[in-house]
Amino acid sequence: MKKLGGILLLLFCFFLNSKSQIVDSIQSIINRDTSLVIKEVFSHPEFYRLRIILTEVSTDSKGKRKLTTWHYRDTSKEYFYPASLAKIPLVLLTFQFINEQKVFSKDLSDTLFDLSCPVKKRTIHDDLLLMLSVSDNYAFNRLYNFVGCKYINISLLKKKYLNTYVIHRFEGGSPDYHQTALPVEVNSKTGNRVYNHQADTMYCLIRHSIADSLIGIGYMVDDSLVKKPKSFRFHNYVDFRDVHDMLISLKYPNLTKRRPFNITEDQRELIIKFLQTSPLHPETKEYSDTSIYHQNYLKYNLFGQDKNVSYPNIEYFNKAAMAYGFLSDCSYLKDSAKNVEFFLSVGLYVNKDGVFNDNKYEYDSIGLPFMKRLGELIYLKMKQRNSSTKK
Repeated sequence: MKKLGGILLLLFCFFLNSKSQIVDSIQSIINRDTSLVIKEVFSHPEFYRLRIILTEVSTDSKGKRKLTTWHYRDTSKEYFYPASLAKIPLVLLTFQFINEQKVFSKDLSDTLFDLSCPVKKRTIHDDLLLMLSVSDNYAFNRLYNFVGCKYINISLLKKKYLNTYVIHRFEGGSPDYHQTALPVEVNSKTGNRVYNHQADTMYCLIRHSIADSLIGIGYMVDDSLVKKPKSFRFHNYVDFRDVHDMLISLKYPNLTKRRPFNITEDQRELIIKFLQTSPLHPETKEYSDTSIYHQNYLKYNLFGQDKNVSYPNIEYFNKAAMAYGFLSDCSYLKDSAKNVEFFLSVGLYVNKDGVFNDNKYEYDSIGLPFMKRLGELIYLKMKQRNSSTKK
């Protein structure tokens, strides 16, 4: 086994122009950390398909805000199933689509009818809220049909997000089925139809270009094992760098180099609000169980979903994802009192037996403890550094 220290020399490879003190300090504290899960994952980063992006937000002597970013591992040719991370580009493009159509209510109170979905009708507001706060997959499928696969992927290309493909709903079906926007209708509060479209197919089938998309040794179909790798070729692919940049663009739209999405300031703030909203929705029966949908539900970085962990003085929002053994979280944290502010995106793959759909993933034993501990290390080290700087 390679020595942990040797691998960690590569940790947080520098992305801009000069090495920062924080890189050295994070490397140092991880090297000294005694957590078995930290040592395990960093000793086998390729096996776990580990990826980390850390962007520190700071202010220069003139009061100008700046971003400093580091990446761990070049994962551009390594497939990573995004699961619910695909909901970030969809929410941005849903608001852009709404603004371009100019027929929908600003308060999002229009009702979206989608007869292909078990949830036949719900307001656009509630679909957006539930998609972000509790990661509701029906909401994703409905909004995917509403905006359309064609609009989504052409818009992403125009915005220079060249390695992100949203081409699959969270349900079964062929690539042709998934790349067709199914019929929807939108009615105003008064019941008047303001928008509808019939089935809208792509010009031709599209797929992501990541060659490494045959993964594992088999997958379960009912109770039978199919002994061949699972193909993710026609599944969604969201470049980790893309979704990290999208999260930054929500908080600081003027600090990203990508072409901005056509959304208003109020809409941007509403998206952040939805990402911060407690997952508890007493009015929605399926999300009212507080033993499951607690205050830290779907907060992986720093929290690990531990319902007893609390950081009352920080501002935090995130989008997490978990499926097929792929675990990820893109998060923002700000502690104004300690002058700590950063964006942290972490992803790893925890499926040791290589079999999909067998419900034998190491989420609880490796994935979530690793993400919680890594977030703690970075947050605590930044607080310590800033406290010592003030002395």
